[in-house]
Amino acid sequence: MPDTGPDADHAIVAHYSSSAITARILGALAERGDIAAGVTAEQLYPYDQLHGRELAATRDHVARLAPGPVSHVLDIGSGVGGPARYIAATTGARVTGIDLTPHFVVAATELTALVGLADTVDFVLGNAATLPFEDAKFDAAICFYVGMNLADKPAVLREIRRVLRPGGRLLWTEVVAGTGAPKFPLPWAVDPERSHVGSEEDLRDGFMAAGFNCLDVVDETAAHLEVAARAQAAGAAPPPALVAVNEVVLGADFSERRRNYIASLISGSLRSVAILAEAR
Repeated sequence: MPDTGPDADHAIVAHYSSSAITARILGALAERGDIAAGVTAEQLYPYDQLHGRELAATRDHVARLAPGPVSHVLDIGSGVGGPARYIAATTGARVTGIDLTPHFVVAATELTALVGLADTVDFVLGNAATLPFEDAKFDAAICFYVGMNLADKPAVLREIRRVLRPGGRLLWTEVVAGTGAPKFPLPWAVDPERSHVGSEEDLRDGFMAAGFNCLDVVDETAAHLEVAARAQAAGAAPPPALVAVNEVVLGADFSERRRNYIASLISGSLRSVAILAEAR
């Protein structure tokens, strides 16, 4: 039986928690001379897309979800708010983010106010397994690379289905198991006990059981490896966006975790998938 109680939540918060995120991002922007005329959502993109393939993935996934200007989108595991701000800035949709990590919620709220999107984007602190929203509140939802931290994915999927209107769509990305053992530490866990990576088949079954139809499943492993290959071809130094995410937001040790992730994708012990589903 997976640990789904307070201790599990505390472990997730401890893994991601990092204070003064907004100050560190603004300091990095100032060093680059990027905030003389104020801060825009676009200037934050190198720092706030805390998932595989960063901004390129956000663009791809939001295009597949296709929210409209009257949509209300839920972002589960919203981090420091990058995808939520991207959706609001590019589609006009209203977005509500929820995250378990207090420092992320604080930073997401501060950064959103700085770029002038506080009227259309908001963030709440909470657990995805017990969403603090009424039934059928949202038109669409995203959940980017959160599932590997979720010991009870069925409960989270049921909650997302509850708060989505019938016909509402969910774009969910997750790392799933391949063949063999991955190398730890990984971006979402320092050891196997804290990692909740399952099979693609089990994930699909979970969607169906929660009341979703899977419209499309895309294996994104090759796309992740292509990004890594381009970075390697560019030289020993990682691209600026990765330096920003690693050192400014998530800490220097994230570089090792990311290397292990790429090595595990190469070995076939991990795969990355994106699922577009519709609420029945």
